[in-house]
Amino acid sequence: MGFLAQSSFPAAHVTLMAVNKCIETDMKFRLIETGVELIEIPNCERLHSAVSGHPDMQLAHISENILICHPNFPKELVDSLRKRGFEVYFGDTVLNDQYPFDIAYNVAIIGKAAFHNAKYTDPVIKKFLHRHSIRLHHVNQGYAKCSVLPVTPESIITADCTIAKAAMDAGYDVLLIPPQRSIQLPGIDYGFIGGTAGFIDKGKLVFAGNIEHLESKDAIIRFLKKYGVGWVNLHKEKIVDYGGFLPLYER
Repeated sequence: MGFLAQSSFPAAHVTLMAVNKCIETDMKFRLIETGVELIEIPNCERLHSAVSGHPDMQLAHISENILICHPNFPKELVDSLRKRGFEVYFGDTVLNDQYPFDIAYNVAIIGKAAFHNAKYTDPVIKKFLHRHSIRLHHVNQGYAKCSVLPVTPESIITADCTIAKAAMDAGYDVLLIPPQRSIQLPGIDYGFIGGTAGFIDKGKLVFAGNIEHLESKDAIIRFLKKYGVGWVNLHKEKIVDYGGFLPLYER
């Protein structure tokens, strides 16, 4: 009970979660009804409007109570998180809406490994990954967290070939899927699988929409069931990439 020992993977029911403030109201209500308090991430004007409120672009959870955010992250949220016992550190990288200057915090931390384009990983994140013995694997993909759906600390789903290869080389079980063009991301052709979901309990995901609309739903469902991972569809429509659902505290 308390802070999550591993980023993304709660051991009990989640009671605090960072979400895009723009997620649909019915999704917020469904999460709140289960006992989850929401930290709503506001839009960052420095980012492209399509991803400006995405938690995975603004905030990185390293382990336990360690959070890294960009220097312009709202002070009131930093203060609120610190009052809850989180150690919130500001990264060195000021975000910009042009790639690759928007990706510094979009690091996929899965178990004891992290995946990102290491040329652009924020230095403060690198320092804390090293301090927590989490090895950073360089991949070409800068939007690494967007691109990865964690399943267990040793298994992932991704549509990115470079992440898939790096993860398999590191001993992970990987389901490589084609891009899911049904994932909605207003302002961009389609979204990423990692931005559509997050764990709300041990072995239980929430999806921002209905998994049945995904082109690779059968393969994804088989892979989730292989590891005993269940899910909740937060509504019946096509899945939306909101930048993920980031669990922060559990009971």
